[in-house]
Amino acid sequence: MWSFFNKLFCSVLLLLTFQSTLLTAQNQVKQTVSFTLQQAQDFAYENNYDLKNSATDVKIAGKMVKQNTAIGLPQINGTASYMDYLSVPTMLMPNFLKQMAPAVFKDGPDYVPMSLYVEYNVQGALQLNQLLYSGQYLVGLQTAKAYLETAKQKNLKDKVDVRDLVANAYYQLLVTDEAIKILDSTYVVVSRLVDEARKAQAQGLIEDIDVDQADLNRSNLEAQLTDTKSARNVAYASLKFVIGLKDEQELVLTNNLDFFLAQVDRDALVGQPFDYQRNIDYTLLKKSDYLTLMQYKLSKTAYQPTLAGFLGIAASASMNSWAFFSDKYPWYRTTNWGLSLQVPIWSSGSRKYAVDQARLNVEKTKVIDEKMRVGLELQVETARKDFSNAYAIYLNQKKGFDIALKIYTKTMTKYRQGISSSTDLNQRYSQFLTANNNYMQSIFMVLSQKTRLYKLLEQF
Repeated sequence: MWSFFNKLFCSVLLLLTFQSTLLTAQNQVKQTVSFTLQQAQDFAYENNYDLKNSATDVKIAGKMVKQNTAIGLPQINGTASYMDYLSVPTMLMPNFLKQMAPAVFKDGPDYVPMSLYVEYNVQGALQLNQLLYSGQYLVGLQTAKAYLETAKQKNLKDKVDVRDLVANAYYQLLVTDEAIKILDSTYVVVSRLVDEARKAQAQGLIEDIDVDQADLNRSNLEAQLTDTKSARNVAYASLKFVIGLKDEQELVLTNNLDFFLAQVDRDALVGQPFDYQRNIDYTLLKKSDYLTLMQYKLSKTAYQPTLAGFLGIAASASMNSWAFFSDKYPWYRTTNWGLSLQVPIWSSGSRKYAVDQARLNVEKTKVIDEKMRVGLELQVETARKDFSNAYAIYLNQKKGFDIALKIYTKTMTKYRQGISSSTDLNQRYSQFLTANNNYMQSIFMVLSQKTRLYKLLEQF
């Protein structure tokens, strides 16, 4: 009977262990997520490493505003002290009795020891402080709010940068996948051609050099395919890193190159007007300029007085025996209030030099603004030309790829029919691979240049 239960127990334990192992294996299976470009960008807004810190910077700036605001609100501080004289201080006092009745106390000392202290002393106090006026506080509060706005603007710029990084990484991966797809199909055709060449050689229809050439083409294509797949792994890992996807998650792209190429409107983008004042970089610069101006105002407040008020309550007790909780010994209370005015009078020029430095920094911002404006206009003009050139090259490379594929296909047909030589086939094959590589690069360039120009023209 016990043997039966032991076997049953072992069977149940084995079944539970198997189920646990199965669940663990299922949990280790990588999760697959499918993203359009927009979905990938939205995911990056929440999970990109740099954007997480950028969002935290905004929260820190918000806390800084609250911290600076609290400086001007009521402040309450408490103090408590306890003193136990192990040896009570003693001092010499004039013998007033001798002075009052010198005939009676003529033999007495001129000074007598006396102690004005008791052994145990306790004191507690509360003080309320309220800042009534401070130019530094008022301007400092405005500066903290400006810093918060700058942090928000910086976070927006970081989002735009990450958005474009995701877009370029997305394009790169799509282009690499398309290149692999073309190379894979070409590899199948070339491999079939090698097999056909070997059969033709066996029948004495072609020389062995033709077979070797075809085999060499296949080896070169295989090496190129391996290199492209390696580049694909790098592009895939880069995209996952930028959007903040975990290692155990697999990414599938749902948009394709045709979708993005159909959205390219060269004339509309090149003809779009540019307003440098609404450029993301310029708006961030203006936020920084305002911070510099506030620092100038803050330095001038060093000449202004500071007025504060206070209200204090204190209680103390002293005794020669430790009995602070006894009603026998009273606690003596003190209440006071007052105003404190601090007026700066002379600083040997340190305040003046601080104001001069802040004013010079304000003047520098004017030069920086002009430099930014001219630089942005130059960037836009260059980006327009680069995008137009990339688009024209893309159209030419697309046409060249279609022609090269057509020529290569016809040459291969003629080669199989014995009309064309292996030399012609090899030339057309090399021409086709070059055209394919150039075409893939032109697609990425036109899409990346479009992203670059759109960012410069985008208004915020």
